[in-house]
Order: sequence, then C-alpha cells, then structure tokens
Amino acid sequence: MHDRAWQAPKEAFAAAWNGAGLLDEAAEQIKELAGGKNVPQWAVLARATPLRKTGRQVKELRPANAT
Repeated sequence: MHDRAWQAPKEAFAAAWNGAGLLDEAAEQIKELAGGKNVPQWAVLARATPLRKTGRQVKELRPANAT
C-alpha cells in the first residue's frame, strides 16, 4: 500500500504536497494521483522526507489534529 505514494511523479507529488495545507489534504491529493487508491498519510510523509533531503522544496505539513 505504501508504494502507491511513489506512483506519482516527483514533480506532481511535490506540487500536490505544496498545494495542501495539512497532511490529510496532501494524502487526498496524492490518492488522486495514484488512481484513486487509498494512500495512508504515513506513506505520503515517508515519500516527502527523502525528497526534502535531496533538496526538493516540500514544505512542512502537520496532521489536522496536531496542535
């Protein structure tokens, strides 16, 4: 299931991530890119982390229930 987060091309993933306000919004947008299949928030976060480490601009997002 976590591999679905990697189905979206890097640029599309980064655009969806950066266009979201919260982690759950990003997961929903990545779900659309993955053909409507469920993509858990942890998998989306797991993909964003290495992109950030390689220098790609991906903003910090937090879960909706975080304070």
